[in-house]
Amino acid sequence: MTEHHHPIPTIGRRTLLAGVGATAVAAAVGIGVASSAEAGGFRYPKLRPGVRHRENVLLLKSWLKMNGYNPSYGSLLPLYDRKTVALVRHFQVRCALTTDGIVGPKTWCALIAHPAHKVTLRRGSRRTEVQDLQMALNARFSSGLSSDGVFGGNTEREVRRYQRMVGLAADGVVGAKTWQRLSIGR
Repeated sequence: MTEHHHPIPTIGRRTLLAGVGATAVAAAVGIGVASSAEAGGFRYPKLRPGVRHRENVLLLKSWLKMNGYNPSYGSLLPLYDRKTVALVRHFQVRCALTTDGIVGPKTWCALIAHPAHKVTLRRGSRRTEVQDLQMALNARFSSGLSSDGVFGGNTEREVRRYQRMVGLAADGVVGAKTWQRLSIGR
């Protein structure tokens, strides 16, 4: 079976992954920005319409693009503008999330998990989809996982925790039902 690789959002040379060179967004403090979840120094910022913050807004636009949206006009501007708010709201409707345009833990989780190919993952898996899983769990709640692409004991523990939280069988295996819940920010 071949592994699917999707482009990892970057700003210049800095990779925007939790725990993998995420210093680009580690200083997520600014006007209108508050931390939603943290993993190894990486903060998934709570973004509100109108906020201006280069790394955080570009990270949001990168994940929107990976989900099939085109924030082309002004996509390099550090402003969470009306067009980007409209795209976020459309995504939130698509995922049955609260449609407020605010990017918090549930929206970050859905943005990260949604484009992942839905392969079954379990302890011992080593794939890019494991990174997606780890980032989604970090965005959803402060799991503290490093996004190394290795499904080890810590990842299994956090998967079981998440599965219990959303009412799934806590078997530690990420199959269709777990991906489905993650991809809608649950």
